Amino acid sequence: MSKAPPTTGLFLVAPPASDEALLAAVERALHGDSTALAELPALTNLALTDAFVASQLLALHQQWEIRPQPAQGLVSRLRARLAWWLLGSEIAQANRFHATTVRLLDSLIVHIDAERAARRRIEEHFAYRQDGQ
Repeated sequence: MSKAPPTTGLFLVAPPASDEALLAAVERALHGDSTALAELPALTNLALTDAFVASQLLALHQQWEIRPQPAQGLVSRLRARLAWWLLGSEIAQANRFHATTVRLLDSLIVHIDAERAARRRIEEHFAYRQDGQ
């Protein structure tokens, strides 16, 4: 079975299905579509080390906006236009809230990573001082 080499050195391994071996899940992720990592706005250490968090962040970034499905037929298009005419401001408010929430979660994850890095530097500093004495 000849597969193309992976396009990136980073890839996400989704949890394997109950009947799938771990090695098969890694092989699938290695040679599968690696656009999930490219679509995340900022790859933080948390997103890089936790595939579940990365996949959920990706889903948030792709699905935050409330928008109607494409309408088929005259009645369906009229119903969609009427709904947007009646509820347009409420839907816009919900979209603004969802966008703000996604940006806030991104910011919090970046702060968590910065806090972890600072804690690691402090622990290394104290370990170095204790070894030196």
